[in-house]
Amino acid sequence: MKIYFLFVMIISNCLAKLDSPRTLHGVFSDSNTTQVYYGSFNYDTEQFNIFNSLNIKDVGNPKRIKYDVLPLTYDPNDDVIYMAAPNNDNRPILSVINATNGNLISTFKSISNTIISLQFDIFQKQLFAHIETEKENVTLLAEIDTNNGNIKETLATIRDSKPTHMSSYCPICRKYFLMMIEDQNFVYVGVNTSNQGGVDWKAKLNYSPISMKFDYKTFTMYTTYINTTIRYVSSIGILNRATGGISKNVGIIADSPDIGIKSLSAFDIAEKIFYASVSLDAVFPEGVSYVNVENAKSGVIFLTKAQYNPYAWFVKQFVH
Repeated sequence: MKIYFLFVMIISNCLAKLDSPRTLHGVFSDSNTTQVYYGSFNYDTEQFNIFNSLNIKDVGNPKRIKYDVLPLTYDPNDDVIYMAAPNNDNRPILSVINATNGNLISTFKSISNTIISLQFDIFQKQLFAHIETEKENVTLLAEIDTNNGNIKETLATIRDSKPTHMSSYCPICRKYFLMMIEDQNFVYVGVNTSNQGGVDWKAKLNYSPISMKFDYKTFTMYTTYINTTIRYVSSIGILNRATGGISKNVGIIADSPDIGIKSLSAFDIAEKIFYASVSLDAVFPEGVSYVNVENAKSGVIFLTKAQYNPYAWFVKQFVH
């Protein structure tokens, strides 16, 4: 534990930002049926900046994803993103994309089953994936070889659990976190990515999470959820694994119950800002909210149909 906290102190001193405040990067689409786009979104100016277009024949089609969020993770060491989207045969294409200009570097098609989520260990420089198997409610947690896209090592087989899009990662404790469903209840799962892997624990939850992000500087898991104690308001709280519930509500995404929270999210570790996607109505089907988890300051903006639709977000950050 002392080593962990020393590591956290080093991270605190070395964390650097690649973006201006309140900028999200991600993959977007518009009415074009053959292309998707890589770019950024500036929350303060409400402007998209498209760096490059990508042909869905090359990288797969995010519109065909099985789960709510496009599997995507960022490697700050090489400044690339790894993205998994299905082709027309629903086989995943794992793409490596330059995170500065959006150029496609390489693609791999060696994994046959659906990739549910991706996470990158920024310290060990390892890529991990949560993957379906041929059996219902049986999934794999595996390390992926970034040179060829093959499964390098299977770290855990998770049985009798329905997968969801929700995942996060701790590069210090080296755990891949998942939200799954067992007997119609959400279960919080921790899988080791070191010491031969294995499921470390499962914790039954007494609420329904919508998204989650782990702060590896404070060892805190933040989740979005509907707070039923205050008029069904969309909120962000700290997950307590021991109790299976929210130990503290750190902010309200929107006061109005008419504003619905969606599955996309991103976390700015340096600024302590949690971003979550929201929607209002048919005119404003997409929106972006933010909550500062330290002071509860928050805001919401809405995008019109004429703008881009996001499939995944992340904040560009790196540790020296």
